[in-house]
Amino acid sequence: MPSANNLSTTQQIPLTCSGHTRPVVQLSFSKFISGNRYMLISACKDGKPILREGPTGDWLGTFLGHKGAVWSAMLNADTSRAVTASADYSA
Repeated sequence: MPSANNLSTTQQIPLTCSGHTRPVVQLSFSKFISGNRYMLISACKDGKPILREGPTGDWLGTFLGHKGAVWSAMLNADTSRAVTASADYSA
């Protein structure tokens, strides 16, 4: 955990990931896979979870099929599977 002295020198760079048409309600990050690589998945009110390369935010794929807002999305440990929970009562 950073000390109070280091907080003023810590710099955060925002990552903008376009692609959603409605608000993002959750971001879920995978564990590190092969070195410093990781992935993230976003749950969104547009009903289309998006998988991205973690460090860059580059688009890897969009999950289609939900007819309602997606409230939650998670990846398994090796990022080979994703699970979503939606307002259309499907997963």
